[in-house]
Amino acid sequence: MSLIQQPRRKFLQTGVAGFCTALFASLPNISVGKFRFNSDKGFVIHENEGMHILTGRRKVPITIKISKTKHGVDGISFCVEDQAPGRKMRIHKHLNNDELIFIHKGEGTLTLHEESIEVKTGDVVFVPRGTWHGLDNTGKENLSMIFQYSPAGFEEYFIENGKIVGMPQKERSDEEYAITEKKYGMVYKESNVVK
Repeated sequence: MSLIQQPRRKFLQTGVAGFCTALFASLPNISVGKFRFNSDKGFVIHENEGMHILTGRRKVPITIKISKTKHGVDGISFCVEDQAPGRKMRIHKHLNNDELIFIHKGEGTLTLHEESIEVKTGDVVFVPRGTWHGLDNTGKENLSMIFQYSPAGFEEYFIENGKIVGMPQKERSDEEYAITEKKYGMVYKESNVVK
């Protein structure tokens, strides 16, 4: 059994139930704007809703659909990213969060631990915390991926380092990036910065 199959099998056995349990158990009854989020009834985030951000160094558009801070969800967050052809996500790992990635549209090359794996529309990737991973868009169209962190909270890294679409750009120093990387348990494998 390969390194990829072992975490995938373990995830399928325990992860789905754990993710769903954590999500629904952690949704408090809170109000945000005109919406009332209620764990007994659930809530809907519509297609164009969410926090639209350009990430820090890469300036890639991300939409945070469900976040710990805004929605009070502790167990899981939910985000969407569109990566243009030729763009690369540096190899990194999360020390505090598991990540689940769904390739909604497009194709690319995923680095997972020490393996390079071709991925395409419909593929799902489970990345346990502490596992090196990255994703390069090797296709001819945008690669759209939906991803979740468990527990929730890492999505705040994008908010602190990026900029909300339509707001002025906030320039950050390497030292400021290093502070948020440590705060959220983000570790890059390579020291060079991809612009």
